[in-house]
Amino acid sequence: MDTIEQDSLLEEIGKRKWFHRIEIAPGVITPGTEDTPRKAKLLQLPEDLSGKRVLDVGAYDGFFSFEAERRGASFVLAYDHLRPEQTGFATAKKLLHSKVEHRFGSVYDLSPAEIGEFDIVLFLGVIYHLRHPLLALQRLHSVCRGDMYLESHVTQRGFEIDGNLHTSPEIEELLQKIPLAVFFPGGELNNDPTNWWSPTRLCLEQMIRSHGFEPSVIAEWDSRIAFRCQKTSEPLPFYVWDQ
Repeated sequence: MDTIEQDSLLEEIGKRKWFHRIEIAPGVITPGTEDTPRKAKLLQLPEDLSGKRVLDVGAYDGFFSFEAERRGASFVLAYDHLRPEQTGFATAKKLLHSKVEHRFGSVYDLSPAEIGEFDIVLFLGVIYHLRHPLLALQRLHSVCRGDMYLESHVTQRGFEIDGNLHTSPEIEELLQKIPLAVFFPGGELNNDPTNWWSPTRLCLEQMIRSHGFEPSVIAEWDSRIAFRCQKTSEPLPFYVWDQ
C-alpha cells in the first residue's frame, strides 16, 4: 500500500467514532475501544466457515460479520437496531469491499420467514441490554439451525452497589448456586443506562437451556462469560399472550 492510499484510508476511518478494532488493510486498524481481535480468540470461533450461513445479531461496526466473511462463510447477515450509517459498518464495508449484508431491525422481530435460518448465530454483548431477554432467545432459536455463540456480562463475585463491589465468601458461594439476575434501572452498570441485567452464570445457563440450546462455557474473563450453545430441542412453551 502506498502512502497516498494509506492516508486516504486513515482519512475515511477518522471521520467517525469506532467501537470495534477492524483491520481495514495491513497495518491500518480502526481505533475501537473494544479489543475485538482478542475477543474473537477467546470465543474460539471456527477458523473455517466455508459454506456456512452466519447471522451476527448486534453487529454494530461489524467486526465479527467481516471476520466470518474472511473465514469463508457463504453468506453473512449483520443485524442491528442501528442503521449502518449510524455506526462504522457502512465505512468498513466500503473500505473492505465486503459483500456482508446489513439488516436494520429488532431482535424481537427475528423469524425464519423474514431472514431465513443460519448455521451459526453470533449474539455477543447484547443480552444484558435487552428489556425482554427471554423473548430474544426464543426468536434466536427460531432462526438458528446449528450453534449460537453468546457472550455476556455476568454477576460472579458480588453485588455492585453505588459503584462499589459488595462481596464475601458466603456471597460468592451463593451466587454459584442461585440462578438470579441483578437488575439495573439506571446507569449503575458501567454508567450505561442501556445495561439492564447482569445474570449469574447459573442463571444465564438455565435461560439458554430453557430455550432449546445446550450451553458449554468456552471462555471467562473479567466479568464476562461466553458460551457455545448447540441447538438441541424446542424451547419451553410460552403463555399465549407472550407469543
